[in-house]
Amino acid sequence: MRPCIPMSEQTYGLVTSVFSVGGLIGAVSAGSIADTYGRKRTAMFNSIGFIIGPILMALATNVTTLSLGRVISGLSAGSSVVIAPLYIHSVAPVEYAGTFGASTQVIINLGILVAQFLGLFLSTVPYWRIILAVGGFIGLLQCLLLPFCVESPKWLASVGNRESAYRSLVKLRGRSDVDDELVSFGDIRSPDGDDSLDDATPNQRLLGHPTETTAPTTPKITLYQFMTMTDYRRQLIAVVGIMIAQQFMGINAIIMYGVSILGDIIPTGATLINVIVSLLNLFVTAIAARIIDKVGRKPPLLLSIVGMGVFSALLGTGIIFKIQILSGISTLLFVSSFAIGLGPLPFMIASELVGHEAVGAAQSIGLTTNWLTTFAVASGFPLLRAVVGNGEVFFIFSAISLVSFLFVSRYIPETKGRTVDEVWGYARHVD
Repeated sequence: MRPCIPMSEQTYGLVTSVFSVGGLIGAVSAGSIADTYGRKRTAMFNSIGFIIGPILMALATNVTTLSLGRVISGLSAGSSVVIAPLYIHSVAPVEYAGTFGASTQVIINLGILVAQFLGLFLSTVPYWRIILAVGGFIGLLQCLLLPFCVESPKWLASVGNRESAYRSLVKLRGRSDVDDELVSFGDIRSPDGDDSLDDATPNQRLLGHPTETTAPTTPKITLYQFMTMTDYRRQLIAVVGIMIAQQFMGINAIIMYGVSILGDIIPTGATLINVIVSLLNLFVTAIAARIIDKVGRKPPLLLSIVGMGVFSALLGTGIIFKIQILSGISTLLFVSSFAIGLGPLPFMIASELVGHEAVGAAQSIGLTTNWLTTFAVASGFPLLRAVVGNGEVFFIFSAISLVSFLFVSRYIPETKGRTVDEVWGYARHVD
């Protein structure tokens, strides 16, 4: 890229970081937009950025155009990591919520792997532009396929669009007996505000009036309300804390700087290990997606933190004493530990810790925290490594894992198969 678009080191760093700026803006705004206009419609609009951004980058001949493309791509990326979990959480069957919820992280890992694989063959002039163009093609494909998807039935019900909610859920489940699930979306009364539907069937209670645009049954919680209301204080602490733990335990230090970290220890195999890391991350995340519905959310989360802490310390030891086999295996097991829990679970848990009225706000604050901490690790790791040492820095990540373990044990409740009231102890959970 730099032979085609000359850049100083400072300019190159700026062009790289503006993606995170766009991502942060997209993450903050996506939740409220999706709550107002719906999950599907917001996702379709967001696809435009996935098309325009890569096109600008692929055709760029100067820093300004390249930076603009990265900002637009970042906006859509930040928005999508909010919108996709919101949509998946609202359409997935309860018994498969964990599997479907983890699919977001699986696809992200697949995208990283594809990009790294293409980079092995197309990173030279002028073929690097093809890598960026592939992203635009994927955005176009998403835009063409989304019209065939249904709108979130939970969102439709929450805004009073009862008949459409029923039709969407019937289409999703492939059967008409969805009354109990519809009623579970919330307490729905007749448009007149009385209780005349109390003795009706579940379907009648939901569809009690032919009008499709009745008043919302549950007021949406804004981002400001979520951050300031005492009723959501515990949820706020849990969402922000688990996002900080995800990033500050060092996963992006490996993903972004793996080649330079291992280059002195394994000079001929560092690049290959980095590709294997992405492949392993995808594979283990896919396995984790199948088991978290069986064992719950909290056990794999704690196991993930313990594994990352142990293998982070072993990786630091391997780097300090230049032990190739220990460094290589510890890197792979560190990433595997991340993929078991801290990779797929934080965004899923953020949606399950709050009621439907606050899911958008919770996802937005979670993504905001995630983008900020990602930026902090990406920009601060090289400096930290220079100050404390290439291997010693991983002992800091290991120490953070201990703090994270104590935090999750204390502040993150189990959410599998539980209502929000059961999660926070307001109602008794019955297995």
